[in-house]
Amino acid sequence: MVFALYFGAVLIWVARNRVGALPHWLFYPGEILFVAGSALTAWSYSLLGRYLSPYAEVMSEHRVIERGPYRYIRHPGYLGQMIAFVGLGVALQSWVALVAILLLAGGLLASRILIEEELMATELGEPYVKYMARTKRLVPFIW
Repeated sequence: MVFALYFGAVLIWVARNRVGALPHWLFYPGEILFVAGSALTAWSYSLLGRYLSPYAEVMSEHRVIERGPYRYIRHPGYLGQMIAFVGLGVALQSWVALVAILLLAGGLLASRILIEEELMATELGEPYVKYMARTKRLVPFIW
């Protein structure tokens, strides 16, 4: 939590001091990406219902969700977060902030994805393994 506050303060300082400045007009497309990514995350998480957890865990009677964006990718909530983070970096109008956000968030989300997929494949077995074979991890039709 403390790290997130420091990181946020550094990003604000970078943006305020125009370190790695991007054009001012990028603020609005950045905000649109931030809102769109946040909406995708909210929609994806709403479909998980009681299976949504801040921890990587399998709950009692856990089943694979395959509706909405989960039909195509296994982690649409994380895709939404990455879109929102790109939007935040662009809205801050600093390529330095954008790169910093993407490196940190991308690394954390990639680690979380690997942990979750290993857990789900182990605990849910064949249904999740078949789901993994049918869907992409994060980018529809690509990866």
